[in-house]
Amino acid sequence: MPRTIPALTLALALSFFAGCTSGQAPGGGSWTTLAPAPLPLTQNLLNPGRGFFTTGIDLLHPDEDAYAAVRAQGYTLAYPYETWLPADRELTEAELAALQRGFDLVRRHGFKLILRFRYSEAGDAEWSRITRHLEQLLPLIQANADVIAVLQAGFLGRWGEWHCWQASGPCHDGAAEKKYVLDALLGALADAGYDDLPVAVRYPADKARYLGDVSFTGDDDVPPPPEPVGGFAESAGLRGRIAHLNDCFLSSANDVGTYPDVPPERVAQWRAFTYAENAYLVFGGETCEAEDRDDPARARGARALAELERAHLDYLNADYHPGMLDRWRQDGIYGEIAARMGYRLVVEEAAWTKAPAGKAWAFRLNLRNDGFSRLKRRYNVVLVLRRGDRTVERPLGFDLRTLAAGATETFVQEGIAGLEAGRWRFGVAVRDPAPRLATRPEYAIRLANDLDYDGVNWLGTLEVAAP
Repeated sequence: MPRTIPALTLALALSFFAGCTSGQAPGGGSWTTLAPAPLPLTQNLLNPGRGFFTTGIDLLHPDEDAYAAVRAQGYTLAYPYETWLPADRELTEAELAALQRGFDLVRRHGFKLILRFRYSEAGDAEWSRITRHLEQLLPLIQANADVIAVLQAGFLGRWGEWHCWQASGPCHDGAAEKKYVLDALLGALADAGYDDLPVAVRYPADKARYLGDVSFTGDDDVPPPPEPVGGFAESAGLRGRIAHLNDCFLSSANDVGTYPDVPPERVAQWRAFTYAENAYLVFGGETCEAEDRDDPARARGARALAELERAHLDYLNADYHPGMLDRWRQDGIYGEIAARMGYRLVVEEAAWTKAPAGKAWAFRLNLRNDGFSRLKRRYNVVLVLRRGDRTVERPLGFDLRTLAAGATETFVQEGIAGLEAGRWRFGVAVRDPAPRLATRPEYAIRLANDLDYDGVNWLGTLEVAAP
């Protein structure tokens, strides 16, 4: 747990670890600076949209105790593995109500979903049943998009993974069916105002074919990949809305069919394409073997960490494959993986200018990203100032998505509206953009520093002089 420093104690302590000047501030004058201590790299933070996920909830049979246990067990993400759609009929009104209750419980207990609808391990359902279920479920997806971290395309194939290998019942994995599902999901999210919420597909070549970049009829004739996406959804359009998932990560040379391998050089080409896209798109899944069956050392120790960095890994199943997860514990890297998945934002320095009462002032934040990935949705960054029972908020125009994995960046806000004279405690809140979640500390981002945190990362005190 972080060490809590009372505001007055912190104000007295600033002289020990904060300099008084750091170059000229806008309009002259100087900066007052603060360099809070970082948390240990292996200390995992319960931040939204990242990390290991649990499979211990069921949307169709919501049990509040199971939902309440998610954060208590150290997770902010859950995948409702036991939520299987009925292949022989449409969903009943009672089942649709149960699904909504499940979403409500997710929101009540402060986590988000990795959501994939599917039918069975054996296959899917008749096509008319699939289209009817989509029709029934799209309104629920739209109404609850605020608590969906990533929507996996699903509906087709075994486990909803878009393949029919060794299927023993009805099964669909054709290009037309995949296009139908993607069109429906992407369109529904855009109509609901969530066109920055990713829809993830199991096979990278399927994304490229959907976008018209490549053409193929089977795994043996997949051409090289196109150029990877180079930005987020608002600039990249559909290319920035379709993400990748890998349910056999680090499990064989081609990750058990994730990447085409005819000719053999296709594996490296499509893996490089996927990893490059993951720099901007949410990426995760699960491992499906105890080790890489073709190169066991690939998934061990330093090599595993290096590949997770290259892959920009955001989330991973905490339950599967237990053999690989145990090996990571044996190698002493499990804690670091848990802490570094997704983004991990560390304050290297916070700085502010002298702020006479009623006069504009400036604020600066130097951040380092120690995560494997980065923040991939834009959160609202707010400066929170408190004096007694009075709280004032000043929005900061910081887009923290620009801070790439392994990078350091300086964010500056000038012209901040002035304050009344007195001593103000101040900090930074990084809030979910969804209105229903914006005031919920569970959905805000904690910075990886030894700071008092309650939904606001409290940095110190600001003295505002009387005019």
